[in-house]
Amino acid sequence: MKLSLPFFEKKEHLSYFLVLVLRNTKASAVIFEESNGVARVVGKHEEHFEESVENAKEEELLEVLDKTISKAESKLPSNVETQKTVFGVKEDWVENARIKKEYLAKLKRISDELGLVPIGFIITTEAIVNLLGKEEGAPISAILCEIDKDYICVSLARAGKIIESKNSKIEGSSAQTVDTLLKHFENAEILPSRIIIFNGEEDLSQDFINHSWSKNLPFLHLPQTTNLDLGFDAKAVLFGAASEMGFEILEGKEIKEQEIPQDLGIIEQEKEEVKDLEEPKIIHIREEVEEQSAEYFGFVKDKDVSEFDTPSKETPQNIPFEEMGEQIQEIPQELELEKEREPLSSNAFALGKGAKIILPKLLKKLKELLPMVSKLSFGKNKIMILPIGIALLLLALFAFYFFASHATVSISVNSTQVSKEQNVIFSTNSPTDASKNTIAAQFIEVSENGSTSTGATGKKDIGTPAKGKVTIFNTSGQAATLSAGLKITSSNNLVFTLDTKVSIPAGDPIDAGKTDANVTAADIGTNYNLPQTKFSFAGDNTIAAKNDNPFSGGTKKSITVVSKDDLAKLESDLLKKLEEKAKEDIGKKVSSDKIVLPVFISETLENKDFDRSAGDEVSQVTLKADVSYKGITYNKTDLIAFAKDALKGDSAANLTLDEDKIKTAVKDIKSKDNNQAETNLEIQGILLPKIEEANLTKQIAGKSFESATKILLGINQVTNVKIAISPNIPFFPKSLPRSSKNIKFKILVNE
Repeated sequence: MKLSLPFFEKKEHLSYFLVLVLRNTKASAVIFEESNGVARVVGKHEEHFEESVENAKEEELLEVLDKTISKAESKLPSNVETQKTVFGVKEDWVENARIKKEYLAKLKRISDELGLVPIGFIITTEAIVNLLGKEEGAPISAILCEIDKDYICVSLARAGKIIESKNSKIEGSSAQTVDTLLKHFENAEILPSRIIIFNGEEDLSQDFINHSWSKNLPFLHLPQTTNLDLGFDAKAVLFGAASEMGFEILEGKEIKEQEIPQDLGIIEQEKEEVKDLEEPKIIHIREEVEEQSAEYFGFVKDKDVSEFDTPSKETPQNIPFEEMGEQIQEIPQELELEKEREPLSSNAFALGKGAKIILPKLLKKLKELLPMVSKLSFGKNKIMILPIGIALLLLALFAFYFFASHATVSISVNSTQVSKEQNVIFSTNSPTDASKNTIAAQFIEVSENGSTSTGATGKKDIGTPAKGKVTIFNTSGQAATLSAGLKITSSNNLVFTLDTKVSIPAGDPIDAGKTDANVTAADIGTNYNLPQTKFSFAGDNTIAAKNDNPFSGGTKKSITVVSKDDLAKLESDLLKKLEEKAKEDIGKKVSSDKIVLPVFISETLENKDFDRSAGDEVSQVTLKADVSYKGITYNKTDLIAFAKDALKGDSAANLTLDEDKIKTAVKDIKSKDNNQAETNLEIQGILLPKIEEANLTKQIAGKSFESATKILLGINQVTNVKIAISPNIPFFPKSLPRSSKNIKFKILVNE
């Protein structure tokens, strides 16, 4: 009679994984649940970046990814939070089967901030080519076109491998851009007569079908165009990830959809293989190499990456994690995670020393005995094996639980905001001293060259003066001589001047002496074109004049000219125009451990060159000049020390200043001399409760969740405690690891 052992019946154990696909303009998150080697999609969502993943600032990047993951996780049970993550990355993020240093740092930052445990990555285009090959039963050769809002990436796939890729901004139509890119391919003696479009928001196949391809493109036949379903890229990455992790996959057939539109549904496997199909270029993501995967991403605590072993061989399609240590050495030191406060999500599982020795031996022995136990009967010679098998299994589970379990303790705390405003002197020859309101600083200068233009706004009247001839009468009884330029005034008070010297014979009131003379108006304008008019001479009533014929030639008009205000405005505009460039260039000159004040203490124009002068008739005037900007830079550590000292009176003994949240605002900066600048500095800081992690881990190690929570809630300003243990073994007591080294804190500040 066969013995039925419910204890050894396979129980359902659910594991959750996140597939996070980063494309040019969007991010896609797929959550899948694995149980007994069968995978099922339980959540999916995608979000778009404002421009692209490359141009997204860190704040936008984290916000978009957090929103994408959160919405994908919305259907998960409340006590489940996905951490193990497979990244789907762009092809140009990877070089020689390794993520490039700059993108490695970006993925590391994402994982750290969002609490993800990276277990591998897949190049998305290779995953697509692989999945298409599996669905069609043979390696594909095609032109793969990823089309976003503004950009196109074209990849040449031949026999299931990506041979070459090109990127470009869309110029004209999508088909025209692809046509242009294909002309620059170097490994395309013959192009496949098949074009596959994916990632577009609409079906663009008709645009490609109607396009007349360039005659010099080496197509053997007119290419056929197909459009992949929206979300096929995430589907391909998930398929590749699940396949690499050894989950059961229905190879060679289409993945079923379930619950969520366009997801991957339940993934199963027939024990058949589609031969000659190459797996996508994927870093190992099986759970047994999870620790090495974290090492590759740079998320290993207390390890010297130079000590990692490097295998003597590598296959281009499947790179062991042990080899990734070489690349981690290239990560700049400033990218290393904090060692004093590192969440479990950013650390690989590391067994205790005892477990590393005992557990493998127990598991090996158990593996040898389990086949025997599964075939037990009530025979006389076999019944004694049952207790041995059960004991070994329990021993292995307890050893694993007590030596290998890790806990993340998330503590929510209230914060207190403090601020202080005071006059501060930035000095190049004095140390930082809060008692003297002094911060050690260095002056830094940069010169920028530029030009700016403005419209002329000055007004000016131009024209010609009126001219004419007058007859001058002399009744004084004696001859008179009048000098050139002498003013005469008309009866309507307009002034004219004599053009030449004039002599007038003597005369009397009855028979006046007279002579003719030419006169010119003292100002321009048509109002000087006088008809017959009488004129007088200032201070002499014995001499008078009149014109027999009207004056003529007086004209006047208003024109636009360069004013002095226009020149002053140009100088001010150029200073403002070059300010941002100057700040950027100064920022490049200083190291990352320094801060540059956001305002300059002096701005000097040099080598000014106006293309027009004041009074010139012109519609626009331009200034070219060099501008010398002088700024102040100081060490972050000095600011923190100064802020701590300045705010120490506001903090209680059980509170500490959050050094990452110190903010400063500068007002009314002015230069005192060549060595000092004075400003009004507003300092804002956040006070948090002191969390002595080293002592706390010792206090709560081995305690129940309830006891540990009670201890932690006794700390001032702690409002909530959440404990997560991994692995979470059902029916085992909810206790923290006995080793304090396996307990990590995550401090969450309440908004």
